[in-house]
Amino acid sequence: MNVFVILSLSMLMFVIGLLIVLIRRQLLFILMGIEVMLNGVALAAIGAGQYWHDPAGQIVVLFLMIAAGCELSVILILSMLAYRHLKTTRVDNLNLLGDTLIKKGEL
Repeated sequence: MNVFVILSLSMLMFVIGLLIVLIRRQLLFILMGIEVMLNGVALAAIGAGQYWHDPAGQIVVLFLMIAAGCELSVILILSMLAYRHLKTTRVDNLNLLGDTLIKKGEL
């Protein structure tokens, strides 16, 4: 496969993920958009590594997957707390989460 095709596909994935993050207001959709953006970056790193015959691109992707897993766990815990206490996962209403937890004495 041509490196131009791989980089074009990775750029398309990144732009689609960015549009999801900017347009949607639900926390889980924002999470999916961030994951699509990270997959686009990973595809670009692997494509660049294949083009230059260097395994560093694959090593970068391994670290990127570790960071994505950590980010996923934090956002899933945040969305669980938001739904449990506020009964919503809209990002516009998440600034109320800290006030709700303080009032209940859980924070």
